[in-house]
Amino acid sequence: MPMDLAHRLILLLPTFLPIIHTTDNFDVALVQLMERWDWAIAAYRSYLSLPMNNSFMVIFTLVFLAIAQGMRLLYSQLTAEQLRTLIDLVGPHTFAIVAAIPSCGVVIIPIMQILCISGSSITTASLMLAVTVPVVILPLMMLCFPKARSQRFDDGQA
Repeated sequence: MPMDLAHRLILLLPTFLPIIHTTDNFDVALVQLMERWDWAIAAYRSYLSLPMNNSFMVIFTLVFLAIAQGMRLLYSQLTAEQLRTLIDLVGPHTFAIVAAIPSCGVVIIPIMQILCISGSSITTASLMLAVTVPVVILPLMMLCFPKARSQRFDDGQA
């Protein structure tokens, strides 16, 4: 049950909802994936230009950069029909989660840098909570209270 809830929550997050599973126009979906990965690659390159005293952070950034560049290189060679076939093969939800891995790193790396710089897990946890409130808590509330939301909508139409 907790994994099902986590899976549904992940699929509610805006960064994990590419138009892949809501469109028949896979040319547009492919362009949007390329733009998303180009953005992630630019973010990782900017992270590498910052001074980092921790070699673990550099390696971590390079791993995510390699993932984003590899996905960009692989999928840029696909046609829209090949992308549709791939999505049908693995399933749209699985593909959306895998496609979002580079975007996750863009959020994870600064949080880990905060932990390395502050040296305090309490400071890091506080900052992570402050960052995740609008990103995680609001979709989680929508997920946990769908009956109240739909009932309120039904009352409004009556």
